Amino acid sequence: MKHVSFYSKYCFLGIVFLAILFPAVIKAQAGINSIGSFESDLPSYWTKGTEPAGATLTWASDQSRSLGKSLKITKSVTSDVAMWQSENMIDYWSPTLLPNVDVLLGAYVKTQGVNTNPATDDAKWYVAYDFYRKDGTLIGETKLPINQSSASSTGFVADTNAVGATILPDTVYTLIIKFVGGKNATGTVWADDFIYVGRGGAWAGQTWNQSVGVPTGWLYWLPPNGGNDLKLNDGFENTRITTEAAHTGLSSLKFDLPFNRAPHDGFVGTRRFPLNNLVAGDVIRISVWVKASNLVPDSAALHPGTWSVGLTPIFQSGLTNNSTYDEIWAKDLVFAFPAVTSFDWTQYYVDVTVPSDPKVKSMSIRIHPYSQFTGTIYFDDLTVEKLDVPQISGIGSFESDLPSYWTKGTEPAGATLTWASDQSRSMGKSLKITKTATSDVAMWQSENMVDFWSPRLMPNVDVLLGAYVKTQGVNTSPATDDAKWYVAYDFYRKDGTLIGETKLPINQSSASSSGFVADTNAVGATILPDTVYTLIIKFVGGKNATGTVWADDFIYVGRGGAWAGQTWNQSVGVPTGWLYWLPPNGGNDLKLNDGFENTRITTEAAHTGLSSLKFDLPFNRAPHDGFVGTRRYSLNINGTNPAVIKNSHDITSIKNVKTGSVLRISVWVKASNLVPDSAALHPGTWSVGLTPIFQSGLTNNSTYDEIWAKDLVFAFPAVTQFGWTQYYVDVIVPSDPKVKSMSVRIHPYSQFTGTIYFDDLGIEVINTVTDVKNDKVIPVSYSLYQNYPNPFNPTTIISYTLPEIAKVTLKIFDILGREVKTLINREQPAGVYSITWNGDNNFGSKIASGVYIYRIEAGSGKFNQTKKMILLK
Repeated sequence: MKHVSFYSKYCFLGIVFLAILFPAVIKAQAGINSIGSFESDLPSYWTKGTEPAGATLTWASDQSRSLGKSLKITKSVTSDVAMWQSENMIDYWSPTLLPNVDVLLGAYVKTQGVNTNPATDDAKWYVAYDFYRKDGTLIGETKLPINQSSASSTGFVADTNAVGATILPDTVYTLIIKFVGGKNATGTVWADDFIYVGRGGAWAGQTWNQSVGVPTGWLYWLPPNGGNDLKLNDGFENTRITTEAAHTGLSSLKFDLPFNRAPHDGFVGTRRFPLNNLVAGDVIRISVWVKASNLVPDSAALHPGTWSVGLTPIFQSGLTNNSTYDEIWAKDLVFAFPAVTSFDWTQYYVDVTVPSDPKVKSMSIRIHPYSQFTGTIYFDDLTVEKLDVPQISGIGSFESDLPSYWTKGTEPAGATLTWASDQSRSMGKSLKITKTATSDVAMWQSENMVDFWSPRLMPNVDVLLGAYVKTQGVNTSPATDDAKWYVAYDFYRKDGTLIGETKLPINQSSASSSGFVADTNAVGATILPDTVYTLIIKFVGGKNATGTVWADDFIYVGRGGAWAGQTWNQSVGVPTGWLYWLPPNGGNDLKLNDGFENTRITTEAAHTGLSSLKFDLPFNRAPHDGFVGTRRYSLNINGTNPAVIKNSHDITSIKNVKTGSVLRISVWVKASNLVPDSAALHPGTWSVGLTPIFQSGLTNNSTYDEIWAKDLVFAFPAVTQFGWTQYYVDVIVPSDPKVKSMSVRIHPYSQFTGTIYFDDLGIEVINTVTDVKNDKVIPVSYSLYQNYPNPFNPTTIISYTLPEIAKVTLKIFDILGREVKTLINREQPAGVYSITWNGDNNFGSKIASGVYIYRIEAGSGKFNQTKKMILLK
C-alpha cells in the first residue's frame, strides 16, 4: 500500500500500510466504528426486539455451533415476550426469495433449564420466519416450537420444518426471523445457524448471516458455498471474532487457515454504505491493521497471487437490501507481506478512486484471504477516508516497484522487466531485462532526464555517455539488429523535434560479463548541434535477443570537465517521485563518497510497508551533506494552477492550498550508531532534517526556481539509537504570486554520522494552526529513551519527547520501588528533552552502585513508561 504518487495517474491504485494522517469523512450504517472495528455487542442483521425486566438477551460466546457466537436468551416469567428479531435477511447477492420452492428452514438451538411441556403459547420458546411481499403485506409465517420435552438438550439440535410445510406462493422481498421466549417461558436458550435453503438443491434465494458470528455492519462469504448453507470448510470454519488479540479495544477478526488446506478463498466484508459527500474522482483511503503468525514465506514466494490476503473494494449502485447484485467496479488488492513467519500489528492500506459512473451510490469492502493463504491472521480497525491532500505514495513512502524517471516501455510476453536488487553498481538497484525471443523489443524507457537544476543540455560540448551493463547468458555475435541488446540516447529540441540519437550496442561477444562494464561512446561521437530540452534514454533487448542484462549508472557528462548540463537519477536507486543529490558532486557524475555511497532503498527496516530510505554515514567521515528529495509537485494555490500535467509521471496538486496556508510535513525516523557527544559538539551540522522548498516552475525545463527554502533541523535525543519516531515541521505557503510548486528534501547535514532510516513522508494542509514557526520541529508521539551512557559513572543523560504541552513527572527509583530522585515535575511545551542525572538522591547525597528504575508520566495519564539503568562505580 502505498500512497498515490504525485506523479501517478489520478486513478492509480496503491497497496502499502501507513499511519493515517487525514480525518475520516465517510459514515457507514451505524457509523464507521461499527464497521471499522469488531467491538459491537450485536450481531449483524440482528437487533434486540424486546428485553423485558427478568430477561437478558446476549450475543454470546459461551455456546455456539459455528463462528464462535450465538443468540442467547435467559429469562424468568416476564411481562412480555423476550425476543431477538432480525432485520430484513434478504440482501446483497439475492434480492428476493423465490416462490414455489420447498424450503427447509429452522435453527439450531440448545436449551438449559427451560420449563417443560408448556400448556399455553405464552410458555413456549420458538423460532418464527415471517415473509412479506414487495408492497410490505404479509405472505405468511412459519413458526417452529423449540423442543421443551426436557429441561436441557445435550447440544445444539436442529429445529426445522417438515417437508412441504413452507412453499411460498409469492416472491418474498422481506424476511424477518424471530427467536422468542414467551412471557411465561423460563430458562436459557441459545440459537445459532438459522436455516433457509431449498430442499433437494433447488435455488430458493439466499439469506445472510445465518451463522451469527460477525458484528453489526459486516457479512461473510465462506467456503465451500458461502457458509449460508451452514457448511464451512477449508479452515474457514475457524473464523472468529476473538479477544485473543486486538489492535484497539478488545476484539478482532481472526482467520486460522491450516497448512495444506484445500484451495478456496472467502471473506468477511462490510455491508453496503452510502458514499456521502463523495463525487467521481475523489480518492479514498481504505486501511486495516493486520497481525499474523504461522506464516509460510516459502508458500508466499511460490504462490504470490493466491497465497495472500488483501482488501476488495466494491462500488455499487444499490443502497437497500433488495438491490440486485449491483457491482459497478471491484478489484482484489493484495497485500505484500514481509518474508517472515509472523509480524505484529501493522497497518496496510489501499487508495481507490470513486468511479465516474453516475449509477455509483454505495460501497462495500471485503477482508479477503485468497485461495492458498495459510496462517493465523487477525484484522482490526478498518477505516475509510477521503483524501483532501495529495496522495503521496511514490513520494511519501519507498514502496514503488519503479525507479524515478523510468518506466517500462514495452514488456512483451516472454520478457520480464524488473527494478532489481540482485545486481547493481551503485545505490543497490539496477534495471533488469530477462527475455526469450519475443514478438516485440523489451525496453526500459526514461522520462525526460533534463530536469531540476539544469533545464537544458548544452550544445557544442563533447559528451561522454553510456551505461554500466552486466550480461548473463545472452545470445552472442548477433547477425541482425533484432538480436542485439543496446542503450540509446535520444535528444530533442524545445519544439519537440528530434536532434539525433546515440545508440550503443551492448557487448555480446561472450554470453556473460564478469561484472558491470562501461558501455560508452567514443571521443567526439556525441557533440550536440542544438540546445537539448528533452533527453529520453532507452535500454533495449531486441525481439530476438535472449538472456539477462542489467543496466545501471547511465552516464552523461562533458569530457575534460566541460559543463554539458546535468541529467537526473543516472544511478537508478530511488523510487518514483524522488531524486537525489549526493557528494561529492551530486552523484550524477557517478561518483559517490563520504559514506553516501551507502545510501539505499532497503528492506532492513520500514515504518510501514517493506522499504525505507537508509543513510549509513561512518564516524569520522569527511564533512559533506547530501539529500534524497521529492520531485516538484503543484500547490494549486487558490485553485489557479493546473491539477494534472501531461503524463502519468508528472505532478498532481495538493488541494485546498491558499496563500498563508500552513503545511505540516512529517517523516518517520529510526536511527542507530549515533554519537551523542558529536551531536552536542556540532548541533547545527551533526544533524538531519527536512528542507522544504517553494518554487515557481512546474515542468522539467523550469529553471532552478527556488523562491523560499529553509533547512529545518531535527533535535534528536542524546541516545545512541531510537526506534521509529515521527517528526514534523510546519511551514507557511509564501505570498509570492510566483509560487506554484514545492519539493521536500530529506537531508543529512555535513557532520552527521550514524545509521538512519526514513519512511512515510507526509504532507497535510492545516489551516487552523496559529503562530507557526518555520523552525518548529516536534515529534508526534510521546517517547522515553534509554539513558546514555548505560552503565554510567558518574552521570547519565535521559531523553524524552512530548508531542504537546504536558505536565511531566520524571523520577528515579531503586530496585525495591523506593523513590530516589525527582528530576522533573512541571509542565513543559512540546519538544525533545534531555536531562542529566549525576547519581544523587533528593537530599543531594551520592547513591550506591546498582540497578535503578526511571519512570516518566506525562499528559494527564496519556503516557507512562519505565526503563532500567545501571550505576557502576
